[in-house]
Amino acid sequence: MVLREHNDPLNQSRGIMGPLENATGVQNNRGRLRQRFDFIRKLGQGTYGKVQLGIDKETGQEVAIKTIKKSKIETEADLIRIRREIQIMSSVRHPNIIHIYEVFENREKMVLVMEYAAGGELYDYLNERKILEEDEARRIFRQIASAVYYCHKHKICHRDLKLENILLDEKFNAKIADFGLSNVFSDATLLKTFCGSPLYASPEIVRGTPYKGPEVDCWSLGVLLYTLVYGAMPFDGSNFKRLVKQISNGDYSSQRNPLKPAL
Repeated sequence: MVLREHNDPLNQSRGIMGPLENATGVQNNRGRLRQRFDFIRKLGQGTYGKVQLGIDKETGQEVAIKTIKKSKIETEADLIRIRREIQIMSSVRHPNIIHIYEVFENREKMVLVMEYAAGGELYDYLNERKILEEDEARRIFRQIASAVYYCHKHKICHRDLKLENILLDEKFNAKIADFGLSNVFSDATLLKTFCGSPLYASPEIVRGTPYKGPEVDCWSLGVLLYTLVYGAMPFDGSNFKRLVKQISNGDYSSQRNPLKPAL
């Protein structure tokens, strides 16, 4: 379940970051992808298309290649949001944020060549291990917090931080991904889109209260830290009304046994 109401000014990011065509690292190109990349296997399937593992024929670098079919995009608002996500992920430069290297576009589709995270989702990693050792939980959370701080410093709020949107590279370093619900913020205006995943949603989101931006990410960071430490969620998601009450009151579950001590 995703909370989502579309009330933000959708072209707001243009005033701060410039149009998509001018975003750092983006090249709108109609060249043939298969001349540049070997396609190895399918990594996943999304609403608008699929993601494949590719290898740059010239450099040997592994990349994730995401194909977005424009025919799957139903509204102009969704197209604007997709372009905003591309713009943001192409502009950021942080070791713990998935980066878009290039964009190929024609009338039928957009193809994003992105950084590949070989370690998969943090959700699966934690689910396999149940509880992390203290040093590892601290390291992963520090990396996530550093990336979020970078985003906020550049007036970007993610708004959908959760285990599933944190990827791991081959050395198990955290990489924030999926900026589909992200937006830019300013001191002069409040955001009014109530979006994200309920278990990670802040009091402002569940109450429908306009917000500046960083506070909703900071709340989600707290939920992420709790899950890394305890291997469980702080709130009960089985009943939505109860979940809203718990979040609004800060009534989280108390766990007896936190993470493993470092050896």
